[in-house]
Amino acid sequence: MKQLLIVTAILSLTGCATTSTGAISAGTDTFVVSRQAGALPSGREPLLAEALIEAENKCASLKKTMKLISSTENSGPYILGNYPKATVIFSCT
Repeated sequence: MKQLLIVTAILSLTGCATTSTGAISAGTDTFVVSRQAGALPSGREPLLAEALIEAENKCASLKKTMKLISSTENSGPYILGNYPKATVIFSCT
């Protein structure tokens, strides 16, 4: 019984975590990064800032400079699976 409670608690907390797609190629030297909050968002997650940092890191790993093409954030309401999300499209030049 104790093991079942531990597994349930771990799975519940996993749904609350922020997830990232990582930098996905969208063409020559162009990438997309999306970050999404979990099931219990506070609305205060710095998702866009985290996505931009991830973009900067991707370009830095290629020894290039990040150029922002566009960014979006969903505005809510954050219910029924519409969790906070930020998407960044960028190129490395």
